[in-house]
Amino acid sequence: MTDRSIIVTDGDMERLRRLVRALKYSLFRDQRQLELLDQALESAEVRPPGRVPKDVVRMNSRVCAFEFDTRRKGLYTLVFPEEANISRGFISVLAPLGIALLGRRRRDLIEARVPGGIRRLRVEHVRRGPEITRKRGQPGGSGRRGLRSGQSTPGTTLAA
Repeated sequence: MTDRSIIVTDGDMERLRRLVRALKYSLFRDQRQLELLDQALESAEVRPPGRVPKDVVRMNSRVCAFEFDTRRKGLYTLVFPEEANISRGFISVLAPLGIALLGRRRRDLIEARVPGGIRRLRVEHVRRGPEITRKRGQPGGSGRRGLRSGQSTPGTTLAA
């Protein structure tokens, strides 16, 4: 695992901090994951989007990672909990793998303690996703982008 601090955009930091605050005193089932995300954010280097290197895993980034245990590559998209869908590779930022990926760079080695044990990965490639340009939950909007029947609703999934 790398000792280098993670890099987070100022916009992602603001939204992630709001998420942590909202869930901290709720009935969210996995407060430990919330604490781990909060700790990662505490030590993060915050930058404006234009100053974040292209190979940094940000929210909505598509990541190709080599998994050492299976000797295979996996494709993941780091998303907010309401968009998580493990069958499509959408990993929640509140999941162990999501927390481990946030702010990491190409070639970083990652260890994530997941329910089935420890997953060891190396980030191979990062492709940026769309920037978040509006706040969710504003009046007149559902706050959920493109959720279809059978997908997760806010706060219920910790995919991966």
